[in-house]
Amino acid sequence: MSRRKWSQERIIQEIRRLQAEGHSLSTRSMAEMGYSGMVTTSYKPSFFGSWRNAIIAAGYDPKEVCRRRRKWTQERVLQRIRELHAAGADLSHSTAKRDHQYLVVVAISPSYFGSWRQAIEAAGIAYDEVSKHERWDRERIVQRIRELHAAGEALSHEEAKRHHGALVSAASSPRYFGSWGAAVTTAGIDYNQVRKINRWTRETILATLRELHGSGEAVSIGNMRRLGYRGMMEAANRPANFGSWAAAVKAAALDA
Repeated sequence: MSRRKWSQERIIQEIRRLQAEGHSLSTRSMAEMGYSGMVTTSYKPSFFGSWRNAIIAAGYDPKEVCRRRRKWTQERVLQRIRELHAAGADLSHSTAKRDHQYLVVVAISPSYFGSWRQAIEAAGIAYDEVSKHERWDRERIVQRIRELHAAGEALSHEEAKRHHGALVSAASSPRYFGSWGAAVTTAGIDYNQVRKINRWTRETILATLRELHGSGEAVSIGNMRRLGYRGMMEAANRPANFGSWAAAVKAAALDA
């Protein structure tokens, strides 16, 4: 799902539509369906202050509409993959992880399929068919970087890795450019400028923490490093923000 521009009215409208279709409105369910951005936006003070308040504003009782979903089983994972494939969704690993994060997390678990490829193939879908979106060459990497830049997307390493992980990995490969900075520079963009973009404030740190926690990710230091959130942790450690990562987690009312 491409990122959307949210307003209070649109969030309420979307909540009502999802509820009418019978979806759980839990933050984890929203993350699985690709609505993490909507949830994060809802936490902003200028919107609703929290996801719970957004649900109430839409006229629902959070306890009723956020009930735990049915437990995942291998068959349910396969069914969901087949539904997405039939709907024409991009099932390449990087895109699926962004748009259907919890589905991918469950699928690659050792107790399920162990990898996204194994899950796709178990669903009767040729992995080469869905992974074709991740085949890169120098020209395609440069073209994609220019497209993202023209669209106004942040191209700092942290932001790009989080939203376009496959692109960053390919660009950083010795086979192509050796680093993300070199790829951005080759695309004719001043990397010293894009790397200075720092979007981390107390508000965005808290919203991102809640979004990650809601999607089932541990907010431990080790997992944040693995997911590429070093910049956010550094920002959280600044005295002007929280002074430490533990203090940021506490402020978000979460347990690491």
